[in-house]
Amino acid sequence: MNGVVEGDDNGGEALYRRVAARLRREIESGAFEANSMLASERDLSVKLGASRETVRKALRLLDREGAIYSEQGRGTFVAPPAVRAMARVLDGFTSDARRRGDEPGQIILAVEDVPASIAIAGVLEIEPRRPVTRVKRIRTLNGQRIGTQESFLALPGTLSADDLQAAGSLYALIDARFSISATEGLENVGAAAANADDAALLGIPVGAPVLVCERVTLSERRQPFEYCEMRYVSSYRYTARINRSGQARS
Repeated sequence: MNGVVEGDDNGGEALYRRVAARLRREIESGAFEANSMLASERDLSVKLGASRETVRKALRLLDREGAIYSEQGRGTFVAPPAVRAMARVLDGFTSDARRRGDEPGQIILAVEDVPASIAIAGVLEIEPRRPVTRVKRIRTLNGQRIGTQESFLALPGTLSADDLQAAGSLYALIDARFSISATEGLENVGAAAANADDAALLGIPVGAPVLVCERVTLSERRQPFEYCEMRYVSSYRYTARINRSGQARS
């Protein structure tokens, strides 16, 4: 395993993410057996040429992703492949679809700055009427329209439709542009009848059943940066993981 030098600059990417990416690649390559113990933070620090604090943050990230798990008093272990496949704390639509062998797509309807409503501001913990980025898209799987997504994003800069079209993935774009990683999502799921907008955008009858998901997305610092409403046709299925560690999360 090659070292990672603390002073290296990689386009502004946080060093601990690079350490996590290096360890993640090692795990996914099969270099570690399932449930095998990782080296100590001290030994990893020496091997990677990174501080123990950097290694500690990288391990926390991998733990949240489900790539590893810790047992108090014993150490840190590699999660089995089946668990790693299920244990993404939060995946974007694009990465989730590709992992399942589908081809994701998007039709961008809007990327614009709008003043945050009182409700959106409350969810994102910002001042009302502060500018937020609104992104509305139709999502497709294998060329078929399967849902709409409307996001309101509290970001330190702006995005454009061209940026999003080039990146393909909104979360990947935000991570690359602002070093904000979508780490956890607080989600409510329910059913509704398709309204006129759903019918026009998705090619379904008014009144047809749709799956409605409301999500607040948190960064690694547990700061909310996105409120998203997703409305999917009834045939769409997705897998979610409910995570309990340390403190129960409702």
